[in-house]
Amino acid sequence: MSFCRGNGVPTHVLYADDIMIFCTGLKRKIRELLSIFHRYSGVSGQIMNNAKSRFFTGVMSGTRINMLATMLGFSMGTIPFQYLGCPIFLGKPKVIHFRMITDRIKNKLATWKRRILSIMGRVQLIKSIIHGMLVYSFHVYLWPRRLLRLLDSWIKKIIWSGDVLTKKVCTVAWKIMCQPWDKGGLDIKPTHMINEALIMKLSWDLIAQETQSSILFKKRYFSNGQPSMRYFKSSVWSGIKIHIGVVLSNSLWVVGTGENIHFWTDNWLGDTLVDLMNIDVEFHGQMKGMVLEVIVNGTWNIPKAISEFGDIRERLDVIGIPHNQLLDVLVWKPSLDGTFSSKIVAISCVLCHRCFLGRTQFGVLLFHLRTPLFIGDSIIERCPLMKIFDLVVALLCRFAVYA
Repeated sequence: MSFCRGNGVPTHVLYADDIMIFCTGLKRKIRELLSIFHRYSGVSGQIMNNAKSRFFTGVMSGTRINMLATMLGFSMGTIPFQYLGCPIFLGKPKVIHFRMITDRIKNKLATWKRRILSIMGRVQLIKSIIHGMLVYSFHVYLWPRRLLRLLDSWIKKIIWSGDVLTKKVCTVAWKIMCQPWDKGGLDIKPTHMINEALIMKLSWDLIAQETQSSILFKKRYFSNGQPSMRYFKSSVWSGIKIHIGVVLSNSLWVVGTGENIHFWTDNWLGDTLVDLMNIDVEFHGQMKGMVLEVIVNGTWNIPKAISEFGDIRERLDVIGIPHNQLLDVLVWKPSLDGTFSSKIVAISCVLCHRCFLGRTQFGVLLFHLRTPLFIGDSIIERCPLMKIFDLVVALLCRFAVYA
C-alpha cells in the first residue's frame, strides 16, 4: 500500500490484544486478508470477534462501504474514536476531541474532595496521576491552549482548596509554585509547557531517527530536508510544524558518511549554506544534493565558488571527515552531551517563563557555537531567572544585557 512518493504504509500495528491493519479496499485484498485470519484461527484457536471489530475508510461511496461490511462481517466505525485512551481524529486538534480526557480528569479530581489530604499530598497526586493521564496524548497532539488553561485552573483549585469547583485566594503566585524545590516552588510544571516540550521531543525524533515512522513523516511533510509550507490535514503535523523550526535551528549535524545530510538546507557548518550564501527562500526547494556527494576519498570536493564564499573555507577546515564509515548524527546544541531531553526543555521553560519571545521561538536555551561556555567579561548581566545556571548558553531574552 503506497502512501506518498513511493513510501509504503505499515501493514499492521500490534499492541496487547489489539491489531490495526492497513490495506487498500480492493476485493482481492479483502479476500486475502480474510484468508489470513482463517488460517491464523485454524493454527492458534483464536477467533476474531466481529462484534468488537470495526473498519474505517477514506472517501468512499455508500455502495462500496456496504460491500466491504458484507465481506468483512463487521460494521464500519466513525471518526473520531478512542484507541488505547488516545483520540484518533482528522484535522487540527480541537477542544471537543479531548473532552473525554478532560472529563475523566475532572471526575478524578472531584473524588479527592472527601479525602483528608494535605497540600503536599494533593501535589503528589497531581504529578503522578493527573500528569500521567495527560502525558500519552501530549506525546502526540498539541492541545488547544484554552483547554490547557482550564486544566491548570482545576489544578490550582484542587491544590489550594481541595475542591475542583471552589476558588480560593492564592497566597503564593502560580509562577512561583512552578519553580523547582530549591527555588521555593512545588516543582509543578504547567500543562502547556509539558505539552510543548513533548511535541518538541516528537519533532526531534522525526528528524534525528531513521525509524519507519520518521521516514514516513519526512517523505510526507518534508522537501529537501525542510518542512513543507503547504497545508496538510493532519492532527499530528499541525502541532509539529509549530516547533519544528526551533528544533532545526538549534540542531547541528555531525558529518559521518553524509548520506543523511542535505548539502544546502541542513545545518552542518554551524549555519545552513543557503543562509551563509544569502540564497533567497524561493530557491530553497530547488537546492538539492547530499553531503555524501561532495566527499571524495576522505576529502572535500566542493566547487571554489562555494568553498571560497565568505568564511565557508574556515568552517570546512574545522570539520573532520571520519576515515571509517560512521553514521551521521544530529546533536542538540543546548545540551552539553548533544542529546535532546524533553525534561530539560520543560524545566528551562518553567524557570525562565519571562524569556519567551513567542510560541514559535519556544525554548530559552538557544545555543550558538560562538557563545562562550563559561561566564566571562562579555556578558555583564543576565536575566535574574537564569542565574541558576552555572553555564552560560546564548539567551534570546530581552531581559538580558550584553556588553
